Amino acid sequence: MDKKDLTLIGVAVLICIVICALSPYIASGDPDGLEKSAEDAGVPEDFSIEEINGIPEAIFPDYAFANDPENQLLQIVALVIGAIITLGLGYAVAEIVRSRN
Repeated sequence: MDKKDLTLIGVAVLICIVICALSPYIASGDPDGLEKSAEDAGVPEDFSIEEINGIPEAIFPDYAFANDPENQLLQIVALVIGAIITLGLGYAVAEIVRSRN
């Protein structure tokens, strides 16, 4: 891999981390479409899908640790971890595809 490619990857990761760090501060406080639809349908706020069909809870529910969605630092950490995992999986897939060609 060229030094130019590594620089590009480094800049992309840095941009992702900056976006993750700013997201809790600039995100809308209004519920998203799914939450709005659930409110319109009369689904209670404490509704849990796990109670219906046994689906386990998300690793980072509401992008937070320890069910503390108000802690913005923990939201940032969860967002950064998710971004790094996603970028790493994308890179792994690209390497696999490249090695097959």
